[in-house]
Formats: sequence, C-alpha cells, structure tokens
Amino acid sequence: MADVALRKLVKRFDETVVLHGIDLEIADGEFVVLVGPSGCGKSTTLRMLAGLEEASGGEIAIDGRVVNNLEPKDRNIAMVFQNYAIYPHMTVHRNIGFGLRTSPLSKVDKDRRIRETAEILDLTPLLDRKPSQLSGGQRQRVAIGRAMVRDPAVFLFDEPLSNLDAQLRAQMRLEVKRLHQRLKSTIVFVTHDQVEAMTLADRIAIMRDGRIEQLGTPDELYARPVNTFVAQFIGSPSMNLLPGTVDADGRLTLDGIEGAGGRLPGSVRPGAVTVGIRPPDLKPTTGAPDGLTIPGQVEIVERLGHEALVHLSAGRHPVVAQGEGLTGVDLDTTLSVSVPAASVYLFDPETGKALETA
Repeated sequence: MADVALRKLVKRFDETVVLHGIDLEIADGEFVVLVGPSGCGKSTTLRMLAGLEEASGGEIAIDGRVVNNLEPKDRNIAMVFQNYAIYPHMTVHRNIGFGLRTSPLSKVDKDRRIRETAEILDLTPLLDRKPSQLSGGQRQRVAIGRAMVRDPAVFLFDEPLSNLDAQLRAQMRLEVKRLHQRLKSTIVFVTHDQVEAMTLADRIAIMRDGRIEQLGTPDELYARPVNTFVAQFIGSPSMNLLPGTVDADGRLTLDGIEGAGGRLPGSVRPGAVTVGIRPPDLKPTTGAPDGLTIPGQVEIVERLGHEALVHLSAGRHPVVAQGEGLTGVDLDTTLSVSVPAASVYLFDPETGKALETA
C-alpha cells in the first residue's frame, strides 16, 4: 500500500490543455473515485498516474517517490481496464498468473498466490475455464485477480463496470467494496456513474473540463455542494434548479411559478438566486407548511414499488419529487409539494457558486 500525490498536474495534447494543474492527495489505503462527464480528464489523470500518458507539467508521487520518469512496470501499480483485457486463449489460472510472469517467485509460490487470489474472488471452481466460458462479471473478477496477484502498492480502475448490465454492476460494486475492506489497499477508481462513486468512495473528486470542482466524502458532496454543477451531478434524480428572487424581508419567490414561495432561515442578500431542491426533500403539501411550497401539474408518474418519482410542470419549469407519499398520485392532477426551508439550497445565478445564509 502507498499514498499518492498529484501536484500541479498538467496535460496538453498539442495546443489543447486537458488538465489544468490538478492537486490531489490520496492517503495510504484510501478509496478515491474520480467522477465526471465524458471529456473531463478523469481517465487521462488515471493513465498519467499509471505511466501510460506523459505529464506535461507537475509531479506524480507514489509512496513519497516522484515517478514521472518511471516506466509503468516500475511504479508498483496495477490497472484494471474497462474491456477486461484478459487473454481469450488462456485459462483463468494462466490469466491471473500472467501478472507474475516476471516475478522472481518460485513456480510453487506463484501457484499458491494465484489460488489464494482466486479464493478471495470466488474463482477457484473456474480456474481451468477460458474467458469464453465465463459471464461478464466473472471475466471482470479475473481481470481484478490479475491485478491483485502482484500485490501492488496502488490499484487503478478505469471504468471497470461500464460493460456490465445493471444487475451485475450492482453485484460487482459490492464485490469491489468488500475487496477494498479486506485488502485495505489504495484504490483510484474512474467512473462517469455517480451512483458508483457514492457507494464505493471514501472520497470523491468531481471533475469538469480538466479541473477538480470539489473533493470530499459522499455525504459532504451531497449535503454541501460548492456549485450547481456538483449539486446536479451528485444525487439521483438530479437536484431541481429553479430561478428565484429574495426580497429585502428575506422572502423567497420562484420566478414564473404562481403561488410558489416561502421564507428562508437566516438571511441572504436580496436579489436573483438559483434555488436548489433535492427531489426526496419535496413532500405533498397538506395545510400551510413551514417552508417553500411549489404547485404544479402532474405530467409523469414513475412508480417504483415502495416510492414514486413525480414529474411536475410548475409554471414553465419542470420539477421532480421523490418519495413514498407520492405513490397514489394521478396524472393530469394539480399537486402542491413543499420543502423545509432548511433543505433549500441557494446559488449565485451567474457563477453557479453556493450562497451562504447567515
């Protein structure tokens, strides 16, 4: 195991800058997820850490040693790819053992390590099979096993679950989480899926346009997003963002939604704001709630068994509410939903940055 440090890391392709001086410290044994939309620079960052891409500036350090000029094989890392990258003509045993081909271990010790790794990953009954005889999840476990068998200082995962169906992805998320808890290894994991990021990570780095927008625990990012990009990226369904206005008395109204408004706790400067509301915080209104009320027309109801997603047309704005109390809502009806004032997020409409209430 080892800590990892990225210091002022820059990557250019010709005249195009794709990473703008990233700083990131990863502790020994920590599970950090790089997440963001396509083209944000997360996979490039991982490939630079692995030594597959050369840094245009800045430093990469693993266990206190700067590795910018070291070959991938000399960095004591192991990488698991999106497309498994296992050999179709080799058995599971040989695929896992491929990572030990240059190891000074004896044949007996290599075989012991392969079998120990297979046992951890529940691959022992499959050791004599070839990849064509395996499911997608089993192939991915083989790829992870080939990385594990080397006992690297750092594991790098580049969207390893994106080729799996929804059920297998959920299963593999649990297996990766259990693996980390068992090995206590340092892991850097790249994904575009915020659910994967939230369920796996000790900390998440949310990236956009070659920069880290926010770094924190899943709970920190969900509860205290620094801007509208992070607020909408973390949480499923995404946070509702609506234009509003705060008057001199601290009352908030939502623009273009007749009858929508409420009073905020504390104080915020008067003027235009962007109002953020998470769908689970919106509840059907009965009586006069203490908070922000939004009336709307029900357009779509997604019933999910124990709860429902209700899509409202509120004035000219779409609003999504989520919860158990919405399962009986009918289409084409008028519904008022409310949110406690303490659960309302406010952002600057020009910069997107979060506004603090005094």
